[in-house]
Amino acid sequence: MIFCGEDPMQMSKTATVRFDTRELIGEISPLLWGGFAEHLGRCVYEGIYDPESPQSDERGFRRDVLAALAEMKLSILRYPGGNFVSGYDWKDGVGPRDQRPRRRDLAWRSVETNQFGTNEFIEYCAALGVEPMMGVNLGTGTLSDVSALVEYCNAPVGTEWADLRSRHGYPKPHAVKYWCLGNEMDGPWQIGAMDAQDYGNKARECAKIMKWHDPGIKTILCGSSGPWCGSAVGLVL
Repeated sequence: MIFCGEDPMQMSKTATVRFDTRELIGEISPLLWGGFAEHLGRCVYEGIYDPESPQSDERGFRRDVLAALAEMKLSILRYPGGNFVSGYDWKDGVGPRDQRPRRRDLAWRSVETNQFGTNEFIEYCAALGVEPMMGVNLGTGTLSDVSALVEYCNAPVGTEWADLRSRHGYPKPHAVKYWCLGNEMDGPWQIGAMDAQDYGNKARECAKIMKWHDPGIKTILCGSSGPWCGSAVGLVL
């Protein structure tokens, strides 16, 4: 409730706002309090992950960054982007670190060492106590790439990609519930940019095959990057 002074000259200058915490209007989804991590600048390397730092634990996670993020009380964390995801091959970032390739990151004109990837992200979310939201590559990525990633993360052992996860040291499925289908796909700066119709078609087919792997997951569409990029796609859970 807002109360203003009786003097019209004062009404636009002073106000008192009173909140009645006993008045329930509706529930707010805890997922609104989310965060975002991308391979950009020092967000991941020297931020989340910095094995050379004395501030880091045995996994290379910066303790001070973890503590700062814990204070924010995030509910969910999205990874790996962002523009970065549209050119990212998730298979580069799993397995023994000394066997992971260095790649040119064309989104941010840098070199990606792939020392932090899918499994490290899952471990980080567990350490932080938040839900992971995994982004999939709808730029250079294919249906097969997306399908393989969901199998790798969520399927029980007994098939190729789930068995690979187990060999990497994670026999139990990661059980990632939330999946983001691409990033700003109608933006001309995006790798593999497409209009709303083409994006909708590709996102639909990706979501279909992802849910065939795991019917319990939630797939999230990205909306338009702005009114200058054409019509919006919307958001679907």
